[in-house]
Amino acid sequence: DKETALKELKNVLNLSEIPSRIECYDISNIQGKESTGSMVVLTNGEIDKSQYRKFKIKITGRPNDVGMHKEMMRRRLSHPEWPLPDLILVDGGKGQVNGVKFQITNAKLQIPVYGLAKRMEWLYGPDGEVIKLPGRSPALKLLQKIRDEAHRFAITYHRKLHRDVILGSVSDSRI
Repeated sequence: DKETALKELKNVLNLSEIPSRIECYDISNIQGKESTGSMVVLTNGEIDKSQYRKFKIKITGRPNDVGMHKEMMRRRLSHPEWPLPDLILVDGGKGQVNGVKFQITNAKLQIPVYGLAKRMEWLYGPDGEVIKLPGRSPALKLLQKIRDEAHRFAITYHRKLHRDVILGSVSDSRI
């Protein structure tokens, strides 16, 4: 039940109100090549594909998940026409949370940022706290749903770019 999950989320994260817009971010790359990022959105607990955004990451070199999250958040915040979220979730832990929080603070915004790390399924808060929700928690299930959707969306875009690069190099070699 989405309503139950959102209420639990409000209580567990000490939010002032039930989050109506939740944005989740993920990065996809293979050794830093053709890196992509995704933003997926839940509106009132429902997947809202019309609000999804994808990012072709511009920084290059060694894989730098935190730096990529910072770049993506900076670019996201440069769009005042996009509604601001009530809550931001990133796929990752403390480093990713701190990178995104840095950009939020620089923009003089106050949006709670949490990370959901895949291995332990723990929530990492902006002040370094770790929240361990029970496996059956409706709030955890909702966060896993949006995190997994962000991962799916990022990897789909990454595969497309990677395929385009391979096909481009094949067609270039025939010229």
